[in-house]
Amino acid sequence: MLDSAEQRRSQRLDWWMVRFRRKLPLPRAWHLRRDVRHINKIYVRFIANATGQEREQLAAEWAFEKTLIDERHRGLETERLQRAADRFYVPLPLRASEQWEKGPTGTWYLTPEGAGQVRRAIYEERKRRQEIWVPWIAAAVGVIGALTGLILAAKRG
Repeated sequence: MLDSAEQRRSQRLDWWMVRFRRKLPLPRAWHLRRDVRHINKIYVRFIANATGQEREQLAAEWAFEKTLIDERHRGLETERLQRAADRFYVPLPLRASEQWEKGPTGTWYLTPEGAGQVRRAIYEERKRRQEIWVPWIAAAVGVIGALTGLILAAKRG
């Protein structure tokens, strides 16, 4: 009797924590990591109490739930790369190419190879843009240093 009461209290607390957590202004990836921990905790408990075919069914459900969360995480990473590519005017691979995958829920996301290609292109564009203004900043700092030295030398001399 006591175990079931504690279990119900634990389930209510888990439900409340999940609901409360969704209200917090945290990055979506943090929410997904919390979802993975929560699902692992629940399914480990269910699988420990199951036997035979029920255990196999729960293990399959657990794998599917983790697949859905992994798909959402890859979708978030793809969104982040798309925003960065738009900001730097870097073209994304075509959806018809092998660098995109369609997940179980129909969401399109970049494969690891496609994401790596977009990251390299963004890095190259950032590097190219920095090569334009970094020498000017170095020259400006040098001129300011020389002027400061001249002013101090003039005041002392």
